[in-house]
Amino acid sequence: MKIKLLSVLAVYCCLPGTTTAQTDLQDTGFQQASVHNTIDLYYKNIGENAHLYNGSEYMLYSLYDKQDSKNLYFQSIFLQNGDVFYDGTLYQDVPLTYDLLHDDLVTTRYKQNYRIRLNADKVGYFKLAGHQFVRIIDDTAQRLPFGTGYYDLMYNGKSAVLVKRRKRLEERLSSAGNFVNYLADDRYFIRRDGSYYPVWTKRSVLDVFKDKKKELRKYLRNNKITFAPFPEFGIVKASEYYDQIKN
Repeated sequence: MKIKLLSVLAVYCCLPGTTTAQTDLQDTGFQQASVHNTIDLYYKNIGENAHLYNGSEYMLYSLYDKQDSKNLYFQSIFLQNGDVFYDGTLYQDVPLTYDLLHDDLVTTRYKQNYRIRLNADKVGYFKLAGHQFVRIIDDTAQRLPFGTGYYDLMYNGKSAVLVKRRKRLEERLSSAGNFVNYLADDRYFIRRDGSYYPVWTKRSVLDVFKDKKKELRKYLRNNKITFAPFPEFGIVKASEYYDQIKN
């Protein structure tokens, strides 16, 4: 499939271009739109034969409930259009949902109401609801506390901020019945010099960036940056500033 897709793009890119500098910007926008439309047309033509649709059946189904504690997915139980880089190919506007309990990326069979679990080993990254999730493979050198899986990349500079989005199952038995809840259990990490450090509070972040602790503490105080109740904001701002002042 990838060879055919490259052939389609190669044919398109060989079409004559304009030579007037005045229209370069318009031509660039037109070409980008045309390439996107060409790829969309290609996917529509191959349909079910696209390599993306070779995942295994996803058996878990949940009923909609407006309470977040009843939802085991990232943000919504419903599928939303997103992008996924799968087995070396970027697929755009694909219906996706992310199972936070099992760390599964889920889509549907082509034009069917039949959910499938994508092969995690073939997922490079995916974009969903304004977030980019990257799949990181753990090894002994990286010291990744939660192992191989999908991580929400919140900031990516000289250092990086990642969040392991998770939900854990809570079951309660009572005379009234069996109650099931899915509780958010996000974990935050800073990647620095090839290693991952779990962080949560301002103190833990300053410990990671201890060579610039004084400057960071002053920056956070002067800009009234807090870490509660949403730690990721403070972690991202501290990491960005550290990268700016780091020699």
